[in-house]
Amino acid sequence: MEIRKPILKKAVLKQAVLLDLPVLDLYEVQVSEGNKDGTDIDEIKINTSVINNISFQSAKVKEIKVLDSSLLNISFAGAAFKETYFERAVISKSRFQSTQLMDCVFRDVVIEKSKCSDVSFRFAKLKGVVFVDCEMVNADFLGATLENVIFENCDLLNSQFSQTKLKNVSFKGSNIDGIAIGKDSFGSIIVNTGQALYLASRLGLKIED
Repeated sequence: MEIRKPILKKAVLKQAVLLDLPVLDLYEVQVSEGNKDGTDIDEIKINTSVINNISFQSAKVKEIKVLDSSLLNISFAGAAFKETYFERAVISKSRFQSTQLMDCVFRDVVIEKSKCSDVSFRFAKLKGVVFVDCEMVNADFLGATLENVIFENCDLLNSQFSQTKLKNVSFKGSNIDGIAIGKDSFGSIIVNTGQALYLASRLGLKIED
């Protein structure tokens, strides 16, 4: 599966700092540190930028839009977003524990080496998304729509995929112990042999040689 990469020219980026404003508009900049923990933010716009070492922990954000950008070591832990749109973005070594991303839209996004336990993607729309080496225990995708999504070497222990629309979704190489997924989704997912046997046993199928 091909993921569109961010259109990003790091050489032209200007150094910037986070201002104490209800609207954060970051365009063609590089931000190296900042703290917005527990704040109320009307809007975050990140376009063609590199954002490092920023914490939005437990922040309440009405709207966030990220386009053609790289995010490294960002904490969204405990944050709640009402409107969320990410497109052509790479997110690395970041924290999404207990983050509320209900109804979000992610397109052509890579999330790698990040902590995403108890994250809520309820009713989200994810297309062309890759999770790599992510801790996703108790992740909640109830009612979401996933198309061309890969979970690579992720821990999806007890994750929730009930009532989720899945199309070409790969779980190969990830831990799916305790996963909740309907049997009607089986024709739309990719698993390895061990995972197939595990899912069959969850449905009560007895396998004998």
